[in-house]
Amino acid sequence: MKLKKLILFLLSAAVLASAQTGLMGGSEGIHQINASTLGQWNFVIGTGGNFALDPWSLTRGGVFYDDGVRDHLQHYKVSATGNFFAAVGIGDYVNTGVAFNINYDRSYADSYLEATGNIRQGDLDLWLKVRAPFIDESSALSLAMQLDLFMPIGSKSIGLRPRHAWYIRGRGETQPYSADEVVPVASAIASVDFKKILDIPIRWNTSIGFAYANAGANTLLYSTGLDWDWADWITAFVEYSGEFRVENNGMPISFLEDPMLVTPGLRLHLPYNLELAGGIDLSTRMMRVGYDLDKEMKDVDKFTVGYTDTKGYHKTYGYTPTVTYAITGVLTWTFGGGKKAPEPACPLMPEQEPAPDTSAVVVRDTVVQVDTVTNTVVIADTIRDADSDGVVDSLDQCPNTPAGFPVDAQGCPLDEDHDGVSDSLDKCPATPEGVQVGMDGCARDFDQDGVPDFKDMCPNTAAGVGVDSTGCAMDEDKDGVPDTRDQCPLTPKGAPVDTTGCPIDTDRDGVPDYLDKCPNNLRGIKVNKQGCPVNKKEDLETLKKGINFKTGSTVLTKASYKTLNDIVNLMTKLADVSLEIQGHTDNVGDSTYNEELSHGRAQSAVSYIISKGIEAKRLRAAGYGSRKPIADNKTKKGRAKNRRVELVPFYPDDEENNQ
Repeated sequence: MKLKKLILFLLSAAVLASAQTGLMGGSEGIHQINASTLGQWNFVIGTGGNFALDPWSLTRGGVFYDDGVRDHLQHYKVSATGNFFAAVGIGDYVNTGVAFNINYDRSYADSYLEATGNIRQGDLDLWLKVRAPFIDESSALSLAMQLDLFMPIGSKSIGLRPRHAWYIRGRGETQPYSADEVVPVASAIASVDFKKILDIPIRWNTSIGFAYANAGANTLLYSTGLDWDWADWITAFVEYSGEFRVENNGMPISFLEDPMLVTPGLRLHLPYNLELAGGIDLSTRMMRVGYDLDKEMKDVDKFTVGYTDTKGYHKTYGYTPTVTYAITGVLTWTFGGGKKAPEPACPLMPEQEPAPDTSAVVVRDTVVQVDTVTNTVVIADTIRDADSDGVVDSLDQCPNTPAGFPVDAQGCPLDEDHDGVSDSLDKCPATPEGVQVGMDGCARDFDQDGVPDFKDMCPNTAAGVGVDSTGCAMDEDKDGVPDTRDQCPLTPKGAPVDTTGCPIDTDRDGVPDYLDKCPNNLRGIKVNKQGCPVNKKEDLETLKKGINFKTGSTVLTKASYKTLNDIVNLMTKLADVSLEIQGHTDNVGDSTYNEELSHGRAQSAVSYIISKGIEAKRLRAAGYGSRKPIADNKTKKGRAKNRRVELVPFYPDDEENNQ
C-alpha cells in the first residue's frame, strides 16, 4: 500500500514539477529546499540577500544603451537583493508562507544618497509546502511538494538584470524586477539523511520544477545541495541551483546563458533558535572550461533585452543571467510550538565606583557647572549667543539666523554651492556655480522635462514628451522618429523606417526591406521568410532574365514569348499592379543610338503584352542606354551584365498620393 502511495506521489510531483529557488529561510543552506516541515503552529521569520560589486552583475560586459546612447558601467557596480519571509506550520505536514524581496542596482545614481531612491520592490511569492505523510519519519528518504504563486507587484522602473529567467520577453519589453503577470510554479522535493542509513552526518536535498509564464518564458528550475554537520553548532554546505528557459520567445534557448550558481557556505545554529547562514554565489557560466569573454560579447545581439521605464525612457542591454560572484546570507528565527533553546546566563559584573556626576545651569548668560560629588561651584564662561547658532554674538555676522540653520564660522547660514539658497532650504546642494536656480536651490527647468535648462538643448519641449539626457525628444533606436510618434521604438540600428518609425516594407510582403532579399516584388504574391517569391513565375528577378533580343535589334527572340506570356498571366491575376519595362545597354558605341535601342527593346516587350489584353495604362517603356550600369563596363563580363532588361512595378494610386 505504501509503495502505491509513493508511486502516486511521485507521478503527481512530476506533473506539477517546479522548484522555487531563492532565499526562503529554509532550514538547510541558502538556495536549496528540503522536504522537512516546521510542525504545527511553529513559525519562522527572517531575512536574507546577496551583494555583488562587478558590472557583470547587471549587464553583459557592463554595457547598456540608455536612450540609444551607449554607456559602460564602472569596474565596480553594486547590485543587491534583499529578501523578507515568514512561514507557519498549519499542520505536521503542511507549511505556508510568503516572501517579498527588494532590489538595488546602483547603475543610475551619481551618489549614495541618490542611490537610496533606487531601491525597487520585486514580486510577492505566496507558497504552500506539503510533506508526504505516508513516509515514516524514521525513514532516510523524505518527499514534499511545494506550490508557489508569484504576484506581479514588482517595480517597473530603473534596473538592468532580470531577477528571474521567466521574466524574459525577447520580442517584447522585459521588466528587471517583475514578471508583469501572475506566474504559478510547483515543486517536487526530495531529501536523504545519510545519518539514518550510513551513520554519517550528511544530508542531500534536491528539487526540480517548472514555472509557467504566459507572456514571459516557461522555465525549468532546479537545485541540489549537500549538508555536512561539522559540529552541533555548525553545518558546511555546497549547493548547485539554476533556472533554464525551455521556450524560445525571441531569445535563443541556451542552458549556459541562464542563471546557474554554485554556492559553498556555512550555517551556524545559534542560541534562541536563531540560524545564520553565509556563502558565496559563483556563476558557473564564468567558470566553465573554454570560457571566452570576447566571444560572449560578440553574441550580445542574440541575448539583448529592453524595456521602457515609467518615465518613457528606453533601455537596452545584453542579458546576463547571474552575478559573477556575490556574498549571500540568510538569518532566520523559529518560534512557537517548538521548544526554545535555553538562554545563556549573564555573568555577574564586578561592582564599580559611581562616576562623578556634574550638571550645568545658566544664570543670566553665565554658564555655571556644579560638581555634585565635591559640591563645588565653578563659573565656566560669561558668553552670549542670541540666536543659539553656536557663534557668540561678538563674532556673529548674522545674529538673527533662524533656529536650526547650520552656519559657518561667521554665524551666517551655510550655502555650499554659492547659489544664494542656504543649505537648510537647498534641495540641490551641489548645483554647479553660475547656474540659475529656483527658491528650492535646484536648477531651473523651463519645460519641466527633467533636464535642467543649463543642460537642455531643447528647452521648449512640449509637456508630457519623453526626452533624452540632452532634453530633446527621445529617439531610442536613432531612426529619426521621436519615441512619442514611434510605433516601433526598438527598430534595429540602421534599418530604414517610415514616418511612424517602423521598418520600411516597399513591396508590402510582410518582410521589412532591411531583411528582404527580394525587395522589389509585386504586391500580393506569396513569399518565403527571406521575402523572395515562392513561385518562380511570379519572381520579377527570374522573369527579366527570360526577355532577350536579337543582336543589335529590337526584335524579341522566340524564347522570350514564353516569359512574356507568364508576365501577362501574372498581371491578369494581380489587377492592381502596373509594370515599367526598362531597357539598358553597355557603353560600347554611340550613346544616342544605345538609348534609342534600349527604349525600342522595352517598347517591343510592352507592345506584345498589350496585344495580349493588358491595358496600356498599366505599362510603361523606358530606355536608359548606358546611363545606369550595374557592373564595370571595362570588362567583357561587366558589359554583359549591363545589357539587360529590368521589370519595375509601380502603383498609380501611390504616385498620385506622393505628388
